Amino acid sequence: MRKPLTILLLSLPCALASLPAQSAPAAGLAGDFTASIGQAGNQLQLQLACRDDSHCMLTTVFSAPGAPAQPYRQQLDQVRLLQDSGEATAALQFAIRHQDDSALPPDLAEAMARLKPALAAKPAIRQCWDLNAPQAGYMLACSLSGIPAGAAPLYLFGSLQADGQQGFQRYVIYPLSRQQ
Repeated sequence: MRKPLTILLLSLPCALASLPAQSAPAAGLAGDFTASIGQAGNQLQLQLACRDDSHCMLTTVFSAPGAPAQPYRQQLDQVRLLQDSGEATAALQFAIRHQDDSALPPDLAEAMARLKPALAAKPAIRQCWDLNAPQAGYMLACSLSGIPAGAAPLYLFGSLQADGQQGFQRYVIYPLSRQQ
């Protein structure tokens, strides 16, 4: 005897609720995320504001002594879900292996210090979006699985000018906090 379609549809939410937590889809990109790198007076502020998974605005503000802080805004309307996260995975694994490197340049040392709580949990890439800024593969926004409670929900992977610097390979990784 066949069950009526309405009974099958009504049981679907119960079946979905019983799936293990790790099989839940990753959260999307929508929201406002920020990071500040450096000290007051010599600081880089990043804000990634996304209205959905395809349209974001990246605002960078660099403040230095004697220079006015001018925001630079990039409209990102070609954001795409990254199909192959191999390079991001390799960069994350490299950072995990090298999180205790001692002689990092100051900017990379700060990025590593902010990243260490998440790296200690040996996370994995959950999902990445290619921001296509300024070109494909140059800057990624990624969510990670296996991170501790309270860790940043999103991580900005920015291409390094010189590959294989201490602590990071291919990408420097910055935790982005969600703004309320």
